[in-house]
Amino acid sequence: MKNLILRNTPEIADAFELRTIECVDGKNTFDVFCENDKIVICGDCKISQAMGYYEYLKTYCGVNISHCGNREINVSSAPLFEGKLSKVIPQKKRAYLNYCTFGYSFAFWKWDKWEKEIDFMAMNGINMPLSVVGTEAVWYYTLRDFTYSETGAMQYLTGPGFWPWQLMTNITGYFSLTDVKYIESRLELGKKIIDREVELGMTPIQQGYTGSVPQSVTKLFKKARLRLIPSWCNFPFTYQLDPTDPLFKKFGMALLEKQRQLFGAHHYYACDPFHENAPSVKTKDYLFKVGYAIDAMYKEFDKDSVWVMQSWSLREQIVRAVPKDRLLILDIDGTKHLETDNFWGYDYILGTLNNFGDRNTLHGSIKALADNKYLTDGSENCVGTGLFMEGVMQNPLYFDLAFKMLTEDKPVNLEEWLRNYAYRRYGSREKCLVDAMLLLSESCYSENCTGRETGSVICARPATELLHTAPNDFREFRYDRKKLVQAVDLFLSAENASKDGYEFDACDFVRQVISNYAAALCDSAIHGYKTKDVRIFERSSNAFLKICDELDDLLQTRPELTLYEHLKEAGELAFTEKDKENFELNLLTQLTIWGPFTKSVNYDYAWKEWGGLIKTYYSKRWQSFFERLAFEFPKRRIFSTTTKKQHCERNEYMGNEFYKRYAEFEKKWLSTVNPEPPVEANTVEEARNLFNKYRNAMLDM
Repeated sequence: MKNLILRNTPEIADAFELRTIECVDGKNTFDVFCENDKIVICGDCKISQAMGYYEYLKTYCGVNISHCGNREINVSSAPLFEGKLSKVIPQKKRAYLNYCTFGYSFAFWKWDKWEKEIDFMAMNGINMPLSVVGTEAVWYYTLRDFTYSETGAMQYLTGPGFWPWQLMTNITGYFSLTDVKYIESRLELGKKIIDREVELGMTPIQQGYTGSVPQSVTKLFKKARLRLIPSWCNFPFTYQLDPTDPLFKKFGMALLEKQRQLFGAHHYYACDPFHENAPSVKTKDYLFKVGYAIDAMYKEFDKDSVWVMQSWSLREQIVRAVPKDRLLILDIDGTKHLETDNFWGYDYILGTLNNFGDRNTLHGSIKALADNKYLTDGSENCVGTGLFMEGVMQNPLYFDLAFKMLTEDKPVNLEEWLRNYAYRRYGSREKCLVDAMLLLSESCYSENCTGRETGSVICARPATELLHTAPNDFREFRYDRKKLVQAVDLFLSAENASKDGYEFDACDFVRQVISNYAAALCDSAIHGYKTKDVRIFERSSNAFLKICDELDDLLQTRPELTLYEHLKEAGELAFTEKDKENFELNLLTQLTIWGPFTKSVNYDYAWKEWGGLIKTYYSKRWQSFFERLAFEFPKRRIFSTTTKKQHCERNEYMGNEFYKRYAEFEKKWLSTVNPEPPVEANTVEEARNLFNKYRNAMLDM
């Protein structure tokens, strides 16, 4: 814990004294007070002490730590105070991370970012993080033990941008690995992560086994009962050993033992049989046997093991096959316990899922957070809280409150919290900032903004009838866009905001209102085409394309919001030129096509309004679309892009000649894109200029 303080606040590290106290009725607790000119932090464990440390920094030093701006703590003095900060945490288990986060946000992270992240977890009370970095090495060395060649083992393993979906049994060998040095580097990083988590008192949730194997395993075990798993999102078939087959236990035990050798065994193992697919045998008796077999394997491997299961693809018969003290269910979005009689009495963690694909749109009901659903919705077998978003690189306001609510014992007064947040985030107590936060709470962070996000029209694959940008998102706005414009207007009027968080949010808030306005322009352009109004069509389509370029220019002032910076990060993870190209293609494909090149259904799932991505990709698609509409304008028949087949109310990827040409552009872009690097410019000035240019128009939309 001393090292955590030294890493984060070296200038004031000597001001703190650490003491260990007893927990309160089995619950974590901390006290912070001043004594003999020292700030004394008492806690029953290191995580409690870390929470006390961060609570002091927030309360008396105005600190805000975020994934989006304010990445560093800049504190040069440690004020003494009277009284005491005390807290008893009712939530015993505080879990963190979705598998998808390791693809969308963490795929290309190195130790420098992970070290900060683990400290951040501790300070926010996380004690059960999902820890799957380095599992490529577990699989690689296990397959080698089963006589697979170096090449054969690597070909089975998916690249970093999509590896989580192999762990979830959805895909195999997508952008397969080519370099053992990379696997060894992941092993080294995974060891560092788990060692640090354990050092701070966390219990890592490690990878379990659900039966995935290469199809070629039948060459080694001819009698293996191998199940062909139906295609997931049009990816090639994968294969799974029947959990009731003795080979399932043999292979699973080998993987678990290899994981123990490489990372240790920390008793909690994540495993979701038939994740987003259906079992070949659906009888209750068979599903019970599946649950029994998997639990028996874990118990033989580790007598203290606990199976961790997501609620996403839960099956009652599998659950009931496991003793109640050997299963922990993660209610990922906090709704499934309502559908299952609180998971039939099994321990569960009540979760929050606010984001899909790490899409950077302002979104989420902060009132739902502030009401503290752990107290209102949780039952006796609800043992904790968790954050299970698919990405973390957006919505810093929402996430600051979400982290706080992991350990709260009562509801939070939103107005008071927002006032405090504005000061911590921006370093100023100006009224305009507080008023802006209140308007945010009434618009993009209002009660209506729950579930899936409103998609960005800029990032949408153009269509004459546009219903969604990504699968299952919303097209309509669920808040008053003018109220958000008013909030941004107030926000940008601040004169004393001094922190990096202000610069990030100036860019991000303006990005959102400009994006909203662009959506209105796009709708107007399509309306102009359908009503054969040339003036409206030309004016709106040209304005839309112009505003896309201007928004791209603004985003280029923040490196973390540029394609260039993320491509650079992906490339730097590789040891060879071949892997550099592979990892860059991992990222680019994830952002755009996502799935199989000719028949993707997840295209644009992980869209981002980023500098360099709008100008080279999204804007180009819309430009060609408007050019096609202009070509069709003189014709009496209204041109439509709608395809015969639909998936999630979206057009088939190559469902007609129009989209086949789009696919050609998109595939070529993957191999030719060369985005411009970020620019050195004053982000706040650029944001104010762009906002002021369109302020009146946005208020009139």
